[in-house]
Amino acid sequence: MYRARPLFAMGLALVLVAAACGSSSKKSGAGSAPASSTAPVAAGGAQAEVAKAKGVVGPFLVTPKTINQTVRLTGKIPTDKPWVVITCELPQCKVIADGALDAAKAAGVPTKLLPYKTTDGATLTSAMKDALTFKPFAVTPIGFAQAQWDALQPDYKAAGVIITSIAVGDTVPSDGVTEGSASQLDYGRGGELMANWVTMDSEAKAQILVQDIPAFAVLKAYGDGFKKGISAGCAACKVTNLDLAPAQLATGGVVPAIVSALQKDPSIKYLAATDGAFLVGIDAALKAANISGVKIVGGSPDINNLKGLLDGSQTAWSASAEDQYGWVALDIIARKLLGMAIPPADGGRVTMIATKENVGTPSESGLGEPKDFRDQYKKLWGLV
Repeated sequence: MYRARPLFAMGLALVLVAAACGSSSKKSGAGSAPASSTAPVAAGGAQAEVAKAKGVVGPFLVTPKTINQTVRLTGKIPTDKPWVVITCELPQCKVIADGALDAAKAAGVPTKLLPYKTTDGATLTSAMKDALTFKPFAVTPIGFAQAQWDALQPDYKAAGVIITSIAVGDTVPSDGVTEGSASQLDYGRGGELMANWVTMDSEAKAQILVQDIPAFAVLKAYGDGFKKGISAGCAACKVTNLDLAPAQLATGGVVPAIVSALQKDPSIKYLAATDGAFLVGIDAALKAANISGVKIVGGSPDINNLKGLLDGSQTAWSASAEDQYGWVALDIIARKLLGMAIPPADGGRVTMIATKENVGTPSESGLGEPKDFRDQYKKLWGLV
């Protein structure tokens, strides 16, 4: 039901380091989570906080049946020019790119796929430059920061080419740059949603270690969303920040840092990770350190995290349909070309909270829900 992502996460990390490149501190305090999820809780204490959190989380424990886009296009998606998708060599990039090509094929849009290497930043710029030679109507870079191609905006504007990114956390919309598919808005809302789940599960008294690598913009967005949700909806909850540097990821230092933080404060009973794929070996490490009773939750799970739900070693993950990101991107592009209003994050990506009770059988196939999402997009696009 979900797609593995560790290699992409590592590759994306290396790319974002070039563009974006922690410390620990404590403070009290089927779609995307609604904005109201962070509104201050009314009088009533923990009981009211839990009730509010349950109301937010409930719909996301159900397998999604509909996409989040609801307004039909006012015209046809242009097919006289190509859509250029720029993708990396790692498996996760391929999943996203294949979804984009799938969407383009459904709409009859010609495509051109250009590669870049996550370990060679120069290939990113050259791919963005090469994309313009195909005279496209839009270009979609997957997984590398806007800071790395921002200087090319004048060239794109002069050519009348739209940039719509996927899985980028520093997108700043302008005349020629739309909000991205799976942007910081989606990640932030995912963090808020998980904060509500923790509030509900802990009966509004969680002691939480939030592990983040804030140099990576999409992860920071998730972490910030989580802390925002806790601050707004759980007065008795306490957050301990574990902000790590990219170098700790590259050297395998994430799990040891988590173990050390949990040993330092045994009152912590929730570990909220902004990227589950970085927790390789966490279960064995906690066992070796004689740490028990810590519930592992967070965002961007890989197949190992989801298998952990079934064996009880992990507890809850906010998961999304990565194979649909390309469909969202083409929907954004079409609305931009047609002069239509585009809601924030185009209505958001399909998301659910995966637990032992609803995860099903984890596999490499990705989140295939809603099962008829292709037909739903085709209907919106006037193709059926």
